[in-house]
Amino acid sequence: MASWELLFAIIPGIILFLYGIEQFSREVQVAGGEMFRSLIQRFTKTPVRGTITGAVVTSLVQSSTATTVITVGLVNAGIISFTASLGIIFGANVGTTLTSQLVALNLTAFAPVFILIGFVVGIIPGKYRIFGRPIFYFGLVFFSLSLISAVLVPYRTDPQLIALVALMDTVFLQIAFGFIITNIFQSSSVTTGLVVVMSQSGLLTTEAAIPIILGANLGTPTTALIVASRMNTSAKRAAVAHFLFSFIGVLIFLPFLGPFTDLIVSLGGDAGQQAANAHLIFNVICCIIFLILIRHFERLMVRLVPGREDDVVFVTRHIASPLPSATHEAMKQVEQEIGHLLTMPGKLLAELEGIIRDPKKYSPQVLQLQDYATYLDLQISSAALEVSARDLSPQEAARIAGLVRISKLGQVLAIQTAELVEMIHHIQERGIVLAEESREALEYTLIPCTMNLRTLGESFPEITDEINESMRMQDDRLRDIITTQYREYLRRFTARMTPSGSEFSRVLFQIEGMAGTVREIRKSTRVLDRE
Repeated sequence: MASWELLFAIIPGIILFLYGIEQFSREVQVAGGEMFRSLIQRFTKTPVRGTITGAVVTSLVQSSTATTVITVGLVNAGIISFTASLGIIFGANVGTTLTSQLVALNLTAFAPVFILIGFVVGIIPGKYRIFGRPIFYFGLVFFSLSLISAVLVPYRTDPQLIALVALMDTVFLQIAFGFIITNIFQSSSVTTGLVVVMSQSGLLTTEAAIPIILGANLGTPTTALIVASRMNTSAKRAAVAHFLFSFIGVLIFLPFLGPFTDLIVSLGGDAGQQAANAHLIFNVICCIIFLILIRHFERLMVRLVPGREDDVVFVTRHIASPLPSATHEAMKQVEQEIGHLLTMPGKLLAELEGIIRDPKKYSPQVLQLQDYATYLDLQISSAALEVSARDLSPQEAARIAGLVRISKLGQVLAIQTAELVEMIHHIQERGIVLAEESREALEYTLIPCTMNLRTLGESFPEITDEINESMRMQDDRLRDIITTQYREYLRRFTARMTPSGSEFSRVLFQIEGMAGTVREIRKSTRVLDRE
């Protein structure tokens, strides 16, 4: 009976702890605003910097799950690459050890102070008011643990509770317990915090606490795996990397669990401090091992999670920050980035060709490529604005203005092409099957447009007379094809031979608009060459 009483006494404390962790994480992100995301984006240029960022961010939000799920989301959105995400994942597991260390240091005794401070700061008007709620929930996290600790004290010698804990009499059962509890509460901080408190109360020995902590680490990646299941290849790799990082780490330590436990005990401290130290040392050692082997680990993930290798990452390919001091070099970088931007419509047309043949091949990357083109245009415009503030000759000023116009036209062309892809996709989603004649006509119509886009991407910023004439010929050919296809479409429409209704005419109109934008880019580039 005593065990049931204990269970119902502990559950409210666990719920309060879980609520406090969740709200604290959310409020820190709100208080930090875009800084939370920008920190992750900015400090991931090297694996070590990424690891430090992951550890610091997780220490702040007190949730490795939140950090890794956000990281997977950033990878899926193209904000950071899969390679950059690895350091954050390694560091997140180190950052989450702060909770157990603070509990072991008896910070729970100061919990009411943090609750009071957070409440007072939250009600006083001013710019610091936003920090009141994070401080309040920080105190609530440790206050809930102090409640659990107070409940456990009278049960230290309870035979039923001792017998219940004794059921976990093997390492694998202890690891499984940590794994299950972490998955139930979706937080390894809950598990490790409870382990430290139970160790301090004498209910768990260090030998039993360490495997439970290993199991908690193993349970952390589950949320990221679920979240990434419908994301792109890079996001899936990041989630699987998090799981394997934890899984392989546990496998590495299992053969040395006895010596590792002896080492932890030899460092001194009570059982709670020893559990916290084990949590910290385990994650730090795993982090160091994987940082050393990061390139091999990255290649392993690529083999284990096959898929597209062209996932979009929102970075410039040519524009450096800061721009070169030499104006000629800076303008060259702008031109090269515009050339890169002009390849986006071609990639979108490749996506279109895929879904024309097989509707199931539609990829969310279509919208990413469109957004990426907008991002590149913004970066190009910002770089051009910076260059225009320099002491330029009239020819240089005219050229930079022309480049900005071409960049904007390139963005418009990418949007038009993405809209065409979405148009076809929506037709297919509605269950409308393009007639064989319409499908062949569409593929045939796209040939001149595809050729001009390829030529434009390869030749920019120099369009010779020969290239110009070739593009004009393709433009004339496209105009003739569209006229013919309109005529054929009207014939099929009046004969009720086209199930797509008026949709095909909209598609032809969209292609005409794309051809017009390509024409403007060609003419603007020719003007640029003559300056």
